[in-house]
This record gives sequence, structure tokens and C-alpha cells, in this order.
Amino acid sequence: MRNLSNSQGLMFAALSSEEAKDLQTTTLSGWFGAQQLGAAKAMITDAVRTAKGVVTHTVGEAVLSSFPDAASALKAALDVQRRLGKLQDRSGKMHIKVRAGLSFGPVRVIAGKVSGDAVSTAGLLLDKARPGEILIDQAMKDAVGAFDYGKFSLYGQIEGIAAYRVADAGAAAPDLSATQVIEPINIPPAAPKPASAPPPKPAAAPPPKPAAAPPPKPASAPSGEETMVVPSLRAAPALVLRYGQAERRFSPADGEVTLGRALENHINVPVAHVSRRHAKIVWEGNVPVLVNLSQNGSCVRFEGTGNQESCETRTELRGSGSIALAGQFGESASGADVVWFKLG
Repeated sequence: MRNLSNSQGLMFAALSSEEAKDLQTTTLSGWFGAQQLGAAKAMITDAVRTAKGVVTHTVGEAVLSSFPDAASALKAALDVQRRLGKLQDRSGKMHIKVRAGLSFGPVRVIAGKVSGDAVSTAGLLLDKARPGEILIDQAMKDAVGAFDYGKFSLYGQIEGIAAYRVADAGAAAPDLSATQVIEPINIPPAAPKPASAPPPKPAAAPPPKPAAAPPPKPASAPSGEETMVVPSLRAAPALVLRYGQAERRFSPADGEVTLGRALENHINVPVAHVSRRHAKIVWEGNVPVLVNLSQNGSCVRFEGTGNQESCETRTELRGSGSIALAGQFGESASGADVVWFKLG
């Protein structure tokens, strides 16, 4: 069932960790185990609930939450940032940070999940935010008005959206005695060898065994030449994408392929419910995989089956078929949100 709600505050948040030595950023799960990652996400959920919000669902490593008003969403983002200030590993070499994109506007509620332009805007701001950075849109700033907990500074235009950075206006210093610590997973060093006398020299080595006779050369090899057997390499199949009258071919050498409403996508689909960066196709070896990036959903229909498969996160493309940049086929009566694909 689909309902259009009143305007809500929306927050997309994603965790990352930063190594102090060279400031290289990676995903949190790259440095910490599943238990630590779960504890950090539970902390985000608690901060959201404290601000009277609801975690609606996750997309990859990003968590989407909705709030009854703009101020509640912004307070939750700053609260998460402060709490993460306490989640540092004891060595001081690793810093856990959150990046967040916030927006304010009406949303559609489908089976408990929210979607719409405001959700897409929050996702876009999240994509641009760096670790430790909170970005909001103009609607969020206008709805919040005077805000004692944060300071706003202009970030600039992001695909036509005015974006602002939010900095903590000076909350009380955290109580370090209550600091929760996420411990890094330490692999114990190998036990040192005892400083005992060196082992006795072995008895005289037996004479070496004669080397095994080399395998016979193929009969087809010319006399006096060596033959190197090289495994055959199967060329990656080309991925053909067609939208309207335009058709393009891609291979693993081209890297990821993006689909969405923004002009800079490889496949531009100018339909209202299609997100600016709706989905992408990545290569896993020689296999193309569709990755959904939009809260509005994506789905695939494979030729010959007639069945559609919802792409909640990722779907392997095979054979030929069509991709709908929507939660289901038929969202656009004219089929303007559908991209045809074929491998080969």
C-alpha cells in the first residue's frame, strides 16, 4: 500500500574508519569485525530512537531514518557524531566517523519503507559527504530555522541542490569515563622462539634423488623447441544496454556503468521517479552485476521467464532482459523507466 505522508526529516548515515597514519578511509567492516560493526549500528539506532525517529531500512552500509520534523533529524545526526567521538580504538591510530546526508520533504510510504525525491536528495548528499561531514539541503535548513545545536556553512550546489555543512555548535565535552570503546581485532604475535642452543646439525644428507623426468613434449611441437602450455582465456562478453533508440556496449575495461536521471550517467533516464543516480552495473570478474542505489527500488525481468526479480541490493545479469528503474515494472505506463540489456 502506498501513502503520501506529510513532510519528514530524513537522514542517510554511513560509518567509516580513518587510519591516522596515512588518513586513508575505508569501510568500518574492513577494520572491525561483525560484532563491533553491529555495536556501532546499534548506537545509531539508539540515537535515532532518542530523537523520535525510525530506522526504515538500509542500503548497503548506509542507514536511512525518518523523523517527524527537520530539527529532530538534525539533532540525531549531531548526536551520532558525538557518540562516535567516544568509539575510538585505544591505540589512537583509528578514528571512526560518520558521514550523513539530510533532507526535508514529503515522502511516499510503501510497505513501511519511505521513498520519493526527498529520499533521493538525502542519498545524493550522503554520496558527496566526506567522513565526519554532515550535509543538509535548503529545505532542511529552512525548516530548522534558528538552531542552537549546530552551525551552518554553505557547501555549494550539488546537481542543482543548495547544500550546507553542519558543524556542532559546541556541545558539552563528553564524559570520557563513560566512553564506550570498540576494540580492534588484534592477531596475537607468534610466540618467540626459545633462546636455546641451536639444534644439532643433521646427519650427512643422503645423496639427492634424481630429478623427475620432464613430461614428454607434445608430438606436434617442432624438434628442438620447448612448448609452453597457456590456459585458454575466455573473453568477457560485452554488455549491451539500450534505452530508447540509443544503444551502447560496455566491457569490464570500462569500469562501472551508472544509470539514472542525472545527465552525467552513462544511461540517462529522464523520468520523475528515477533517482539522479539510481543504479549502477559493476563487474565481478567477467560477470555484470546490477546494484540498486535508490530508495525507489530497481528490478530485473529476464527474457524467457517473464518473471521480475526485485533488486534490493544487487542482482547478477545473465542472458538478456530488461531493467526497470522502479520498484516494479509498470511504474511508468509508457515504459520510459525501462532499460533493455543483453550479454554477448
